[in-house]
Amino acid sequence: MVRSHSRKKFGQRNGIASTVIVAVVVVIIVIIAAGAFIALSPGKTVTSVVTTGTTAVVTSGVTSIVSTTVSASGASNCGAATETLNGAGGTLVFPLMSAWTFAYPQVCPNVHVNYASVGSGAGIAQITARTVDFGESDAPLSVTQYSGIKNGTLMTIPVSASAVVPAYNIPGVPTGLNFTGAVLANIFLGNITVWNDPAIVALNPKANLTSHAITVVHRSDGSGTMYAFTNYLSDASSVWKTKVGKATSVNWPVGVGCKGNEGVAGCVSNTPYSIGPLEIAYEIVNKNLISYGAVRNAAGNNILANINDTQAAIQAGGTSGLPPGYAHWTSVSIIDSIFNNTQATTAYPITTFTYGLVYQQQTDQAKGTALVGFFWWVVNSGQAAGSSIGYVPLPSNVVTLDDATLNNITYNGTPLHTGM
Repeated sequence: MVRSHSRKKFGQRNGIASTVIVAVVVVIIVIIAAGAFIALSPGKTVTSVVTTGTTAVVTSGVTSIVSTTVSASGASNCGAATETLNGAGGTLVFPLMSAWTFAYPQVCPNVHVNYASVGSGAGIAQITARTVDFGESDAPLSVTQYSGIKNGTLMTIPVSASAVVPAYNIPGVPTGLNFTGAVLANIFLGNITVWNDPAIVALNPKANLTSHAITVVHRSDGSGTMYAFTNYLSDASSVWKTKVGKATSVNWPVGVGCKGNEGVAGCVSNTPYSIGPLEIAYEIVNKNLISYGAVRNAAGNNILANINDTQAAIQAGGTSGLPPGYAHWTSVSIIDSIFNNTQATTAYPITTFTYGLVYQQQTDQAKGTALVGFFWWVVNSGQAAGSSIGYVPLPSNVVTLDDATLNNITYNGTPLHTGM
């Protein structure tokens, strides 16, 4: 249990640090997006436009370079009506979604897209209630969540993929500390409580590890990032699987809860000797504040997450056997697929899709047309936007699957889009 004075201290720290983290992430996103796209006339179809932007980002006085190249080719017809689309959901995709929503009006000036980064659980709840036009989740819907959908078929659209990393703040220990699934499970179960525990030292004999107590940080809200992390811990530890399990929201045995990926980033960056699961984009844009560890895969290799080994994980575990968009995706898990795959030698083991959630039967033709157009552009033209911050472009077979899903979204039984 966490004592009350500890909660107060973390609340004070988290309030300041989270504000800084959010500000840094938003500034990066806006500048990247602003330089990466061009404006087009309303109602036009884009055929072949590629733009490149390079952004200087200053974090705590340190300047780093973030580059992005985005193609607007393949964008669908923008439609004639002026529309505002509202979406809500996971924080894992927030940096990438923000770039997309900022840029899309430059492609279709008559369509504005809002996205609220409220967590996957809240996003699923809002799209289930139809209080938003689209939801977004970093975890597939559970059986219970599917059973709660009473007014239509909710389509699942993988829009990108990314990695969840063990982020830590250990003075004198840079990025690259090694972890196994068993060690991570024991840290988050509260069984490993100090940084120089023999199990951690055995994996990192040259690291400057001390007897400082480990402060565990986790999400306080329903989270697809936590779903992915607890999915991995459930695969790695039978104790975790039976005691805690996997879900967007679990009863964490120990630790301090912080809201959103940005909240976890703030808590970890502001708390020496802490560790917490974090979507890699938040580490990349705060690389001078947060370090992260390598995780051992089934082949026995310690893998430090990057765009290449995350892509290797998708190729090994996320390109076959996927259901159609109108079906249930509850059992889809790249993490499960590669956990015992010894042939995937370079795959990063905590890799997950992030999903758009859209109703198949739209009730407003103009809004539905704009909605399908936005997702068509995201899937077919916006994929390169996140490569510099850890988001992996979809494999071609997943793009084909998504296109089929989008072509089956209808108004009064008629498809709203029939692009190829």
